Amino acid sequence: MSTIGLDRWLQHLREHLPIAKEGRDPEGVHQVRVAVRRLRVWLRLAGLRVLEDDLAWLVRAAGEVRDLEVLLQNNRLPKAFRRWAASRLKEARARFEPLLETPRLAGLLQALSNLPPLDTTLAQARLKRFFHQVEGKAEEWRYQESLESLHALRRALRRLRYAREWLGQESQPIKQLQEVFGRVGDLSFTLRYLATYESEGGRGAALYKKQLETQLRQALEAAREAWQTHQTNLG
Repeated sequence: MSTIGLDRWLQHLREHLPIAKEGRDPEGVHQVRVAVRRLRVWLRLAGLRVLEDDLAWLVRAAGEVRDLEVLLQNNRLPKAFRRWAASRLKEARARFEPLLETPRLAGLLQALSNLPPLDTTLAQARLKRFFHQVEGKAEEWRYQESLESLHALRRALRRLRYAREWLGQESQPIKQLQEVFGRVGDLSFTLRYLATYESEGGRGAALYKKQLETQLRQALEAAREAWQTHQTNLG
């Protein structure tokens, strides 16, 4: 019987947790989230619900830190907005870092290390569910044409990609779609933080906001074109 263990990505998670806690390299938090998301897909391929809530907790806990680290890598941010984002990142890190020393995280890592490998044949059968989820989210996006439905499709694509990669299958068309959809994601969360900044009295970013809105419209059109091009190559 062919099996697939989760050791590689569990080790990846263990290696990047200290980097995420130190806070000097943005790749630390990013790779923690990548590893956790891949492990969540492994659990779904194994047909397991155990530890799902704990893995989701860790991804959410790192979310704002990751968003703000990505935001601050943009050299075109208005100075006042950049200062605001840097301050908010400091606050987010102050909430996130203590979680990395909690018994909940230690227990999660130990529990993951005790899971048996998954059966490849059963995992292959469950792969269809990931594709059907992509199809469903694509239909929602087609009818709603909202950012929320596009982000849901983007998440479903990521899960399908990781599932295929766990099984050693081709994922390049999905990666290409993720890159295009990721542009929409980056612009939309930048606009979201900009709206929060302005709601708190921030000024001096009106022109930058207009530029982002134009870029977002262009990115959405690129996403539609990319979906039309690549959707038939996902199965």
